[in-house]
Amino acid sequence: MNIAEAVLKYLRNVGVDCIFGIPAGIIGPIYDALIDVDIKPIITKNEAGAAYMAARYASNSGKLAVCAGAGAVGVGNMMNGIADAMRAKAPLLVITGYVNRWQIGKGAIQEMDAQDIVRPITKYSNTVMNEADVLAELDKAVRIALTPPCGPVHISVPIDVQRMEAPALLPAAPEPSALQRIRPNPDEMERAAALLNEAERGIIMVGRGGRSSAEAIMRLSERLQWPIITTPSAKGIIPAEFPLNLGNYGFSSTDAAMEYVTSSKATCILILGTSLGESSTCNFNDVLVDGRKVIHVDRDAKELGKVFRTDAAVVADLRDAVPYFAEHVSPSSASFKKPFPLNEAYEPNHTGLSLRLFLEKLSQVMPADTRYVCDIGEFTNFVLKYLEVPAGGDFEINLNYGAMGSAMAGGPGLYLADSTRPVAVIAGDGSFFMNGTEVLTAKEYGLPIIYFIINNAMLSYVERGQKFLYNRTIPDYKQERISIADMMRIAGIRAMSVDRLEDMEDIPGFLREMTGPCIIEVNTDGSEPAPILDRLKALKK
Repeated sequence: MNIAEAVLKYLRNVGVDCIFGIPAGIIGPIYDALIDVDIKPIITKNEAGAAYMAARYASNSGKLAVCAGAGAVGVGNMMNGIADAMRAKAPLLVITGYVNRWQIGKGAIQEMDAQDIVRPITKYSNTVMNEADVLAELDKAVRIALTPPCGPVHISVPIDVQRMEAPALLPAAPEPSALQRIRPNPDEMERAAALLNEAERGIIMVGRGGRSSAEAIMRLSERLQWPIITTPSAKGIIPAEFPLNLGNYGFSSTDAAMEYVTSSKATCILILGTSLGESSTCNFNDVLVDGRKVIHVDRDAKELGKVFRTDAAVVADLRDAVPYFAEHVSPSSASFKKPFPLNEAYEPNHTGLSLRLFLEKLSQVMPADTRYVCDIGEFTNFVLKYLEVPAGGDFEINLNYGAMGSAMAGGPGLYLADSTRPVAVIAGDGSFFMNGTEVLTAKEYGLPIIYFIINNAMLSYVERGQKFLYNRTIPDYKQERISIADMMRIAGIRAMSVDRLEDMEDIPGFLREMTGPCIIEVNTDGSEPAPILDRLKALKK
């Protein structure tokens, strides 16, 4: 058994079932060893797509994802996906090849020091020159990736080291639950519960960290009769129909969430599992906490007090903290009444198809358990404000890194992590042209991903932003309209177009015939004003 095969056998013991990437000469032994180890290779169209797929696989499932590629141009292409995983705190292992040890420093093909290139966007990065150290270094890196705060790690192994004989014994696989268990401080928990009992009215803010605690959070909300607001990354964790859910707050808030936060109704805010970044706080606007007692719970101690002052900072897993609060707070005699609808009435102030009305109707024609993966563009504002995710559904976005094209590849990663529910990607034409070739990866592996491509034939976010910031723009932001549906049909992918809202009635029947990915192109003219002022005002500061 050589070292390449030993690496894969160790990863299989950790629970890795697939590896994303593109083979290359200096990572060849790893790909050759896949023939002998029960790990499925997912060969993408670009290393960037591989890293985005792995990042979404890890972010949503919490399981270790693995990318493998060349250490020079390959890791250069992976950079955005690795950074995406870093901002999402997703456990990702990147394995890259390196030239033969005797070639180092002589100008070999694809010789580049990947170790230092990725170090700023990983928790750990190392090149292993000694064959005796490879498995120990691999085990170390995997444990670092799976330890909160989770994140990407990188190991580079020269090709001659990959071919060498491996030791007979592999390191014992780590137990992720043991690595990730955080013992809360009883005094911190008690202090937080006391503040909850003292407050007359409050708000519960739920971030991405609440994914595994949704039911407990809803029970606590009902007990306190405190409404819930969700950060953009936590959209879908609390079902849209939950009677105390006011929807998205921060980047493109619902009107109901914004009204409640800016009112004086709440005297306390319980913040659960969010780093309170720009996208979650309306550009760090302290109206969220001003005049309120602030309780912040997160398993990453560095996030507590980083943005806003806190009255109670609790380092804990929400799976421990939320049930504790529910047990130690008194039920409220008040009754919160959710406003309906959450947003002001639609105003027909544009031409062409309304993206808002399309998104408000989308959950009615899609399976209730659909998991939506949202890309980045002007359409994102509409999605966050107007798309409703019902019980059984889910939503995934990494707005903190904000990489266009990330969801085009991320959708397959999400499906490979859990194939029991439908996956729908929502992306713009700009995102498609950046990373749309990964639709072909989904086709080749028979992954039934539904791609909604919002095509307005322009970089509308840039166009509108430039006008807002500088009172002028350039014509190059508007582009020749190209039918993405026609492009994909030529590639053998089923496609349909939505030009009017009435066309949405054909979506359920269209989806019933899926055998692989499909494209639903939504054609708009880009004239509908988007709820984007928070982001543009932040750029103007």
